[in-house]
Amino acid sequence: MSVEEVETTLAKLLPEGVSFALSDPRAEADGLLPEEVAHIARAVPKRKREFAAGRRAARVALAKLGQGPHPILAAPSRAPVWPEGFIGSISHCDDICIAICAHLTRFTSLGCDVEELAPMSDAVAEAVTTPRERDWLKTQDALQPVHVFSAKEALYKALFPVTGRMTGFADVTILPDGAGGVFGELVSSQPPFAAGQRFTLLSASLQAHVLHMCFIS
Repeated sequence: MSVEEVETTLAKLLPEGVSFALSDPRAEADGLLPEEVAHIARAVPKRKREFAAGRRAARVALAKLGQGPHPILAAPSRAPVWPEGFIGSISHCDDICIAICAHLTRFTSLGCDVEELAPMSDAVAEAVTTPRERDWLKTQDALQPVHVFSAKEALYKALFPVTGRMTGFADVTILPDGAGGVFGELVSSQPPFAAGQRFTLLSASLQAHVLHMCFIS
């Protein structure tokens, strides 16, 4: 895994006004504020390390936007609760954690996802993709089910703060945009968005990771 590769890709991919930072979810669960320590006091060690990595990265990303240290707790949905006036998204896999943040005046919501670039079992791939997506993937040389999974995760994270609704894997279809990228299309309405609403996704396939991001204005 190359942190430099991920950093360089994010710096090129992210729109103006969006900051980011990386951290290591394998490191000790340090760098937490007292409220955060109490918040995860009963969590298992792995969860504590992942939580701490996300908060360390988020605080660095927020600092780039002028926000001082602030506790970032989790809502009942486990989504981070951002400081007033800011939005963000945190994602991690086994070896890297990413946080992206922006002012609410820049975007209404955003979502990011990082996954290790590894094959999925047939059972998992079928669970996270639709027949239409599987037909599309059969025509692709470089794309795998993990790319569709990551795109959906990024879109779900962007949708949830707006809709307040948990989105299933069959509720969104990921398709090519004709210009080398992908978009997500709602299968059914999720107010305030109607069925058929499309959302552009930014994506990158690296040596060991897949990245996707979604921004809702």
